[in-house]
Amino acid sequence: MTTATLTIKEQFLALPSNIRNASSGIIWQGPSPVNGAKIMGIISGLKTKSDNDKTGTMAQIDILLADSHPMEAIRNGSDEAICGNCPLRPDKTGTRICYVNLGFAPSSKFRAMVKGSYEFITPEQVGIILAYRQRGVRFGSYGDPAMLPYEVASTILTVSGVRHTSYTHQWMEEWFDARHLDYSMASVDTVNTVEKLNAIHPGARFYTLVDAYNNLPANTIACPSKSDQRNASGTRKVTCASCGLCAGTGRKAKNIAIIEGA
Repeated sequence: MTTATLTIKEQFLALPSNIRNASSGIIWQGPSPVNGAKIMGIISGLKTKSDNDKTGTMAQIDILLADSHPMEAIRNGSDEAICGNCPLRPDKTGTRICYVNLGFAPSSKFRAMVKGSYEFITPEQVGIILAYRQRGVRFGSYGDPAMLPYEVASTILTVSGVRHTSYTHQWMEEWFDARHLDYSMASVDTVNTVEKLNAIHPGARFYTLVDAYNNLPANTIACPSKSDQRNASGTRKVTCASCGLCAGTGRKAKNIAIIEGA
């Protein structure tokens, strides 16, 4: 019997027990397309629930440098290998705009990786686990998903069939693989504008920060997840896990705008 004829449950049970029971693992390691530095993709949340109010329960994929602690990487600029030209990186004064708290998840994942705590889990195995647990996945909870080979995300999503979110700032770079826009939103801002995106990648869907929801760009809607719209239990009525609109051109939908912190 081939894998293709097995049910998802049968495929899951056929995985090695250490893979079935892993909550986190390394899904890929190799050179950064920016400068060749050794980087890796680490997935977490395969079993545990998330306390992220906006995203809801989703597995998370971080892209980290293999040889440099995240805090040290932003100090010496080597985070370019995983964040590329993202405008949220530190400016010349060292000021950080990025919302990711590097002292928490990215740092703990780096320490666990250094200790050898992680299993190596193939993208296909990740897809089987996500499908079995019906758990969505967030690409680039830290780091840019375009730093990983396109085939990593493609395999995970094809095998799992679950909802996901993904955003990339790298769409202006010469090395950028435009296939990432199949599953990833193009992040636009005051420098990497909608006009530039349309000129380079016609038809790509984008995600942008705005100050208000009036006068949005054409074919763009406000993010459906609102912090002031909640269920009786206190949870958001719409989370990223339940929405799934930020999924590149693979999802036929309008572009997404969000007020920071909304």
